[in-house]
Amino acid sequence: MGRRKIGLPFTYFLCSSAIVVLTACGRPATELPDYGKVPEFRMVDSQGRDFDSRSLNGKIWVADFIYTSCPGACPRMTSEMARVSQRLRGEKYVRLVSISVDPEHDSPPVLNAFARQYGGPTPTWIFLTGTPQTIHLIAYETFHMGDIIGKMDHSTKFALVDGQGHIRGYYDSFDPASIQKMLGDVEALREASS
Repeated sequence: MGRRKIGLPFTYFLCSSAIVVLTACGRPATELPDYGKVPEFRMVDSQGRDFDSRSLNGKIWVADFIYTSCPGACPRMTSEMARVSQRLRGEKYVRLVSISVDPEHDSPPVLNAFARQYGGPTPTWIFLTGTPQTIHLIAYETFHMGDIIGKMDHSTKFALVDGQGHIRGYYDSFDPASIQKMLGDVEALREASS
């Protein structure tokens, strides 16, 4: 009796299924890099309330750096963060944190108006502004994703922070595969902490 050949559609289905399963599983949290700890900081949120980073203790969070008068990248990044917010709806241990790198212009009311265009702020998606010194410490010295001293500059990446405040990954906010990888890493961190 000869061997039966498996048809191309069936082989394609098996390969596609394996890719989906492997992608969905992501890496274990122990395999994620550790880029250092985020120091404690204080800022002001888009509703004018004092914000203490200790409120993020025990939470997994995704950070990005934006400014409201940014002509191109920031609206696109914030739209993607809004999609991430929708995908993580119901995850009570995950926060999204968008930090302005233009404190001179982005007062809480200006930042709040910007946030509202994208469905924020919400209890799980916070928009922050602060002093130039604090923003320099967080954006430049800690995350290495932007600066406001000398010139206003920022990365278009998202950064993932674990519940102990350690930076565990950087992701291209314009690449759907990178965003999917980030969501898998969020799940790995969530499972490791439960």
